[in-house]
Amino acid sequence: MGLLTSEDTALLDSLDRHARRRAEGIPTLSALVGDPERALQLWTQWLHRSGLKAAFAQSEDLRSTVSAWATQLARERNLFRDAESYVVFSQRAISSRELHFEGKTQHDRRVLFERLEPPHAEPVTWALCRQLLEAPEPAPQGTLPNEVREAISHDPLRVLHALLLIIPEGRAPALHLALSPSDPRSLRTATAICSAAPLLHVACVLPPDALEGTRGRKDSHALAMMREGLLELPDPASVATVQDLPVAEPAVPRRASSKKKAPASPPEPHVAPPLLERFRVNAEAMVAEREKSEAHARSKMEHFFYHDILQVHPATKDVFTLNAKVELGEGKRPLEVDLLSRELRLAVEIDGQHHFLDPDRFRRDRRKDLALQRIGYWVARFLYEDLHPRCEDILKTLESLMEARRREATAQRTTHGQP
Repeated sequence: MGLLTSEDTALLDSLDRHARRRAEGIPTLSALVGDPERALQLWTQWLHRSGLKAAFAQSEDLRSTVSAWATQLARERNLFRDAESYVVFSQRAISSRELHFEGKTQHDRRVLFERLEPPHAEPVTWALCRQLLEAPEPAPQGTLPNEVREAISHDPLRVLHALLLIIPEGRAPALHLALSPSDPRSLRTATAICSAAPLLHVACVLPPDALEGTRGRKDSHALAMMREGLLELPDPASVATVQDLPVAEPAVPRRASSKKKAPASPPEPHVAPPLLERFRVNAEAMVAEREKSEAHARSKMEHFFYHDILQVHPATKDVFTLNAKVELGEGKRPLEVDLLSRELRLAVEIDGQHHFLDPDRFRRDRRKDLALQRIGYWVARFLYEDLHPRCEDILKTLESLMEARRREATAQRTTHGQP
């Protein structure tokens, strides 16, 4: 899309901020208002940078909108396998080795499903998984299963929520809506989808005059959400690229001299730093700012997860300590662990996305894991973006690790002859 302007960079950062709001469970509609071609380029650039694709849908009809998104999802993922993974992870009493549906007959899949214990939460998700796994024939790859299409026709929002639960976090395609602010049906559809699926990236591209008809109108919930996510693009004629920005020359002090001045030579043209170097400096500043913002958000989420989840949940109450130090001995600096159980020798780390994007950070984390493992700790890592939407799954994982640690400790005491 050519050189990014400073305004373009700010808009991409705003889309990142919208993504962080969604990760916190806040329904958000990104409304890019301005030159439609430029807005679409920026939205496409952000999707590419985030590793996402998008489904395009008209927003007048809720069922067709959800169906268009689900069709894009089926092109990208194998929903049969996603449903199988969801079911396997939900079971505690049955070994995961026994829970393989692929390759079995429809009768065998039904018999296997009868043995399973449905989770108390998310009955719609469980029912959808059952329909997918007990279908006469799995849908061809890239095709939306008839079972999902039929379920959408009856209850599109519940099915949308269920589909988001059975696929890995962050792998859902975004939704690009053709939205008309003057059409109440269009606004209602956008609001309903954002509210039912807060984690879903939803955006619309609007021409500059699209909001003229809404000025002076009393804000509905839909209009309020759209205005809250408003991202206005500047007029292209008034925008200068990074290459056009003036660069100030350093002031050079003048020395007094009694010598006769030589004829003035024409000033040498100022040579600006190479364009790639200026981009590198700008990119580093952006990354540092994003990491700072993400670290703050992660810290808030860690405190919420510890005080409002772990300390309230009976199985994990008083098991972990927040931000605890671990001594390594031999004069080495102690390590700080996000959540630590000294009794069970469990270390839980909460990571942000930059942990995986920065090679140096990734290497430090691996060295930290190795140091903890050398002194007998098990290390579990979770994305801070998952603490809220996948809280139940994380609690189950922690409980299984705690149980395994306790069994191990019991076996060691028995081996050493203790009762």
